[in-house]
Amino acid sequence: MVRADKCDTESKPKFSIASSDSEKQDHATQKLKSADVGRKRFQFLASLCAGIIGVQSGITLTWTSPILPYLMSDASFLPELSESQISWITSLLALGAIVGAVPAGKIADRIGRKWSIILTTVPFATSWLILIFTRDVVSIYIARFVGGIGAGAACVLVPVYIGEIAQASIRGALTAFFPILLSLGIVLSFVAGAYCPYATFNSICCALLLPLVLSAPFIPESPIWLVQQGRKAQVTKVLLTLRGSKYDITDEITVLQDDVGKVMNVQGGFKDLIGTKAGRRAIIVCVGLMSFQQLCGVDAILFYTVTIFQEANSTVDPFVASIIVGLVEVFITIIVATVIDRFGRKPLLIISGATMTIDLAILGYYFKLKNEGDVSAIGWLPLTCLSAFNVFFSIGYGSVPFTVISEIFPPQTKGVASSMSIVVHWSLVFAVTKLFPSMEDGMGPAATFWTFACFTAASTVFAYFLVPETKGKTLQEIQKKLERSKSSTEYPVEPL
Repeated sequence: MVRADKCDTESKPKFSIASSDSEKQDHATQKLKSADVGRKRFQFLASLCAGIIGVQSGITLTWTSPILPYLMSDASFLPELSESQISWITSLLALGAIVGAVPAGKIADRIGRKWSIILTTVPFATSWLILIFTRDVVSIYIARFVGGIGAGAACVLVPVYIGEIAQASIRGALTAFFPILLSLGIVLSFVAGAYCPYATFNSICCALLLPLVLSAPFIPESPIWLVQQGRKAQVTKVLLTLRGSKYDITDEITVLQDDVGKVMNVQGGFKDLIGTKAGRRAIIVCVGLMSFQQLCGVDAILFYTVTIFQEANSTVDPFVASIIVGLVEVFITIIVATVIDRFGRKPLLIISGATMTIDLAILGYYFKLKNEGDVSAIGWLPLTCLSAFNVFFSIGYGSVPFTVISEIFPPQTKGVASSMSIVVHWSLVFAVTKLFPSMEDGMGPAATFWTFACFTAASTVFAYFLVPETKGKTLQEIQKKLERSKSSTEYPVEPL
């Protein structure tokens, strides 16, 4: 009994100590988990603040869809608009986007990613103020061009910034913020444009810049840019803010310094791009993907959504139908962000091209039937076709081209290739949106959509025969595919 009591007496402190140690360990674990969640939450918040400009881009891109019907109506403050004036109002944004996008990277390298993004509020605000306080067509031209400068720059700057502040484990989720918020801007444009007066709509759009301006003091600078500038103290401070005080930033700083050194030592020009067979084939893939992305008519459809539904005599109200199309865009963008890395690039492009061909062919046939007689029994078809078109564009040609382009070029020529893809993209946005009214007037809606269907059919063939599969491939493996040779290349093997 004495031994038992002694054992009990001695065991109690041991049990108590063990329990205390366990509690401390659990508490420490919880603190680490809390710190981990906290730092990732701040990365989400920083990405969200920067991505707010995506809402502005979406609104600016689709401003014409709900506004053109008003400007063309008897209630408009403008005299009757000609077809040429309508096409210029729609397409001048794309020319402004080229002006904004091409130098955006250089400006970001000079003044930083953060302030470059905040600087885009200037052309956006200027555009909205012109639209609010002026009432002539030339002012609308200027406003659309200036707004395009902001949209073009934002589409370059925000994805780069988010990619540079995010940890690898959540980079995919964070980079999805910009396209999701851009899609949300499209919906807001359709909703506000449908139910708000002209001046109120533009005032709301201008006011939506305030969240970015107010959040500016809390947005951290890109740690990669700070490393490039040699600001070591600020790099440490920013990484501790983004990652949390419990995170060991030493290794990450070393990696950032190595990466920056490599990039600065491998810059190349256009001659380097066309100097190899792989480079020339990569150019064909790049230009082809960016061309087919626009030649399917997606931006013509987005810029003229309400007008298309009005011409179709859809049984669904044109403004409501456009809002539904916008909501589908938001939903499918979120889905694509979560599944794109689970499938190969080629299958998504092929499926996208083939299904868009079917959607556009059916829509063209609907307009043919409309010209021949009553189509009220199938008045739901335009909304169905355009919603399906939006879905299948998003899962393939809406997202995959940018991914493939980022994967097929080596570091030496990636900057030149990115600039080239930007120019091709926005030039074709301009061409398609400028010519769309003339095509409808000269060829009719049926032939216009069948023309787009021919391009999407060609895009399917192009993807099948010429686009290499890049999912899960190293840069060296991709270069070998492009060379169609078993010989090795001089590019380093790095997982993509």
